[in-house]
Amino acid sequence: MTTLVIGGSGFVGLNLVETGLRRSDRIIAFDKIPLPNEAERAFSSLPGELSSVQGDITNLDNVLRTIKDNNIERIFHGAAVTAGQKREQEEPEIVFSVNVMGLINSLKASKLAGNVRRIINISSGSAYGDGGFGDTGWDGVLDEYGTREDPVTLYAISKFASERITRRLGSLMNLNVCNVRLSAIFGPWEYDTGLRDTLSAPMQASLLALSGSTAILSRKESRDWTYSRNVAEALYAIMDQGKLTHDLYNITSGIPWSVEEWCKCLTKTFPDFKYRFAYTDEQANVDLFGERDRVTMSSQKLTIDTGYELSKNIPEIYKDFEDWMLSSRGFWK
Repeated sequence: MTTLVIGGSGFVGLNLVETGLRRSDRIIAFDKIPLPNEAERAFSSLPGELSSVQGDITNLDNVLRTIKDNNIERIFHGAAVTAGQKREQEEPEIVFSVNVMGLINSLKASKLAGNVRRIINISSGSAYGDGGFGDTGWDGVLDEYGTREDPVTLYAISKFASERITRRLGSLMNLNVCNVRLSAIFGPWEYDTGLRDTLSAPMQASLLALSGSTAILSRKESRDWTYSRNVAEALYAIMDQGKLTHDLYNITSGIPWSVEEWCKCLTKTFPDFKYRFAYTDEQANVDLFGERDRVTMSSQKLTIDTGYELSKNIPEIYKDFEDWMLSSRGFWK
């Protein structure tokens, strides 16, 4: 069975490619940009079979040809522009062209090809919008069906729209579809692809430690930071599940913690690494992309339906990240 990872050269996509290869799967990575050299080197030692296809998600023929030529049966749709404010103002059409029209192309191509068994649309916890801060009256951890969403940024609006489009076209086209909302993701293979404007705070701190710089934090946040390799495993757990009870799942560690805790872990690997909170009127060099912290998401439905539970063990997660970071120093060059 062959799996197509759309957005395979991006952050989440690379984790999906890696996890699939570890499972000895046949993986097709589809992206406008090539796989990073360091990732290709690392993946070459894994047991699965990998092919890379360079194509444009906004071109229906590119997507359809890839699905047909490779006899694709399973699709992770992860192509996205993760836009910051500057891109929102200057290139709003690109955000929606990739995040919405690209998804529509995946769904249409799957219908036309005729042999795709399941498509998972990778959305984001940002789809909760201001509802994720409790502004719409929800009390407690964020629930996929109970919390009233109120997306504000173009990225959040596009991801919320992508979920509804997936649900509607899946029904009209008789496709087996599912949406997932990813929490605050960090971990291996995270980098700025040119379409990712918001590098996670734990990764920003890690790069500062790697370069010998001091991390300056604006405040002690509390977010359900979630490890990218665990996210990939959760996505495969959903893909492998025969019958799904729901068509929308949160993917999250389910525990709030802070970048300060991550910095403490980094000092074990880099004894000279320093971190502190910013002085009054001092500019922090670790960007949290917001003054508020979203309420923790619930992964209960995911665990009940698939049996998979994401790790909550920060030292264990850090050890895996440390091994990857030290063996992949060339990834950021």
